[in-house]
Amino acid sequence: MLSGYNRREPLMSPILHTPLCDLLRIDVPIMQAGMGNVAYGRMAAAVSNAGGLGSIGGIDIPPEEVDAEIKLFRSQSSRPLCVDLGFPANAPAGLADVQLPELPGPLRQLQKELGEHGVEVVPTTDQAISLADNKRKLEIALGHGIEVIACALGTPAWVVEACHAKGAKVMSIVGLAKHARSAIRNGTDIVIVQGTEGGGHTGDVGLITLLAEVLEFATVPVVAAGGLVKGAQIAACLTMGAQGAWVGTRFLASRESGSEDVFKEAVVEAGYDTTLRSQLFDGLHVRMLRNRFTEVWEGHEDELSPYPVQRVLTMPLKYAAMRANLKSHMSLPAGAGSGMINDLPGAAEVLARLVEETVEALRAVAKTVQYS
Repeated sequence: MLSGYNRREPLMSPILHTPLCDLLRIDVPIMQAGMGNVAYGRMAAAVSNAGGLGSIGGIDIPPEEVDAEIKLFRSQSSRPLCVDLGFPANAPAGLADVQLPELPGPLRQLQKELGEHGVEVVPTTDQAISLADNKRKLEIALGHGIEVIACALGTPAWVVEACHAKGAKVMSIVGLAKHARSAIRNGTDIVIVQGTEGGGHTGDVGLITLLAEVLEFATVPVVAAGGLVKGAQIAACLTMGAQGAWVGTRFLASRESGSEDVFKEAVVEAGYDTTLRSQLFDGLHVRMLRNRFTEVWEGHEDELSPYPVQRVLTMPLKYAAMRANLKSHMSLPAGAGSGMINDLPGAAEVLARLVEETVEALRAVAKTVQYS
């Protein structure tokens, strides 16, 4: 489909265009979400080269890896890139500042079961905790001339100011209307409203309701996110007034995705109603696939700790299961649309398919709906 990395003419047919495309200098208004431990330079380049906006998930990797993944992207594409970073207001300075309780019962059980599978649990450094690390990652990204920074879990005014000073656009991922208002006040360029259907960190308001709420007052472009795996869903959001889509799980299940093969398989194998939204991942609400990692917490919700304590407690077990490719015990953040995903195409093909499906749905509506 692609004849070269540096093409600038539109790569998609049929054409799908909104003002967001002009703002971000992309061909189609579909963006690949910056998923932690999933979205790296290779997948981002495939999406950007195909006309969308590729993203690198920078929250869970150390600064030197952020630097390396940006360089990898630049070696494969000259098109716009987004780096997704996290700036939660309650993030401690570092792991040493997090006081840990005794390991709760569910995690002791998981540790025991991992041992029975021959999996060793070792301490790990959690890059999502340190505010200093995330500031350093922002400096690295802006030093590379990154075109877009996505802010998850909060959009501080100082981040917006730093980005604008370097000519970068800022996108704010929000799960509540009040968070969208705050981000707009702080100067964000784009608001991504993520409904509860989304994988990873997500609120409890459905996408259609949240999108309608934010569109009533937004003074910047609004992008839809949360459970979007089909073009018909994107078309519905565009008819409401969204200017684009932020898509995660559908790209997770692609060949260039950095997730483990067993993770991709779990998404493809997932049925309907197989996700769970809980605080067990890190103390914040996260949607994930149900498996043994989630099952051990059933009936033990009172043993959950708030963020960031829950994150620090669970991280060594998550990484141990991930290193061992033990699908049953891995944490598998994924959206509610997983049940509609049944293959593992390339990321460029995912984007092309979404564009075609979206245009087909919009054309079908124009043919079937009459109004005067």
